[in-house]
Amino acid sequence: MTIKQLLIDGSNKLKAAGIEDYESDAKLLLMHAFDISYTDLFMHYLDVADDEKAKCYNEYVAKRCSNYPCQYIIGTQDFMGYEFYTSENVLIPRPETEILVENAIKSVKHMESCTALDMCCGSGCIGISFWKLRNEKAHKDIVDLADISEYAIELTKRNVKKLNADCNIIKTDLFENINRKYDIILSNPPYIKSEEINGLMKTVKNYEPHLALDGGEDGLFFYNKIIREARNYLNENGIVIFEIGYDQAEDLRRLFVDNGFVDVRIIKDYADLNRIAVARMA
Repeated sequence: MTIKQLLIDGSNKLKAAGIEDYESDAKLLLMHAFDISYTDLFMHYLDVADDEKAKCYNEYVAKRCSNYPCQYIIGTQDFMGYEFYTSENVLIPRPETEILVENAIKSVKHMESCTALDMCCGSGCIGISFWKLRNEKAHKDIVDLADISEYAIELTKRNVKKLNADCNIIKTDLFENINRKYDIILSNPPYIKSEEINGLMKTVKNYEPHLALDGGEDGLFFYNKIIREARNYLNENGIVIFEIGYDQAEDLRRLFVDNGFVDVRIIKDYADLNRIAVARMA
């Protein structure tokens, strides 16, 4: 069987299993199984497929047919132009979260250096990307990456090393082990209502960690705790920036105002849904 035939076969299996992005997923899995680039894939389209690599590819396709995420199969995900390691114990970095990083950078663009905290860091993609993009512009920031999950801490360590990021890693239950003040706190905390998790896509509810999804009964548990305690860990005019659910904008606005924050802004994502909430400590 040629690589082209193998790809068509895998694509058809994924389509039959109801995988929405069956064509792109089939290519991605084949490139990973054969350890080839996108260009190489088409250059060797008509080559006879190596038996062992073909077997590996078919195993990947079978996994994906069960809705197991591609990012966990190949072990990486692109985010903000960088390639991050992924793990089934940590939430997969998503394109809409890039909006959080972009707006965090805009919020401190006037500062030559700043202190930043990525709270509930998961893979570390938010804080690491923030540090790297600022560092490329010659800013000298102190960035701390914090999470309660041992799995997240270990994955973040791998990503810090992989991307040569000079960030500190702290295992902590929110602010429990935090010992400095920050100019900006960035966070994509769990924010799905507990009762809504079973209604999520199979790829998410069956395989991504509920610890990183479940925001409690109203989805606001972590926002409440972080906003209430943040004042003790922010410098003057310090900023808090969150990723939020599309229907949580007014709840976040109220939480910020009730806790003495000002200049509250809600920013939309690529689908014109509310996605980011930013506020400054008065």
